[in-house]
Amino acid sequence: MARIQGEGGQPSSPNTPPAWSTEGGRRDMIRVTRLSGEVLYLNILQIESMESIPETKIKMMNGYYYLVKDTADSVVEQLRAFYQSCIVPDGVHR
Repeated sequence: MARIQGEGGQPSSPNTPPAWSTEGGRRDMIRVTRLSGEVLYLNILQIESMESIPETKIKMMNGYYYLVKDTADSVVEQLRAFYQSCIVPDGVHR
């Protein structure tokens, strides 16, 4: 079930988990770690491309890019989980 954002990008309900939370199957963002160790949450729908050089370089739609410790495969797995959650309703398992 989609959650509608209220004013200022805040969740419409205080009980709604934040976008980066995996609680309740919500995965609008992926969690990656920069080479410096800083944790980032990136909007899945804003990722333009990704390459392994040997670290992973994630290019965003705005032209920015991030070098992260995560493997390309782990990022793809997070993307796959997000798109799977869009197709398969919560609580339904294969």
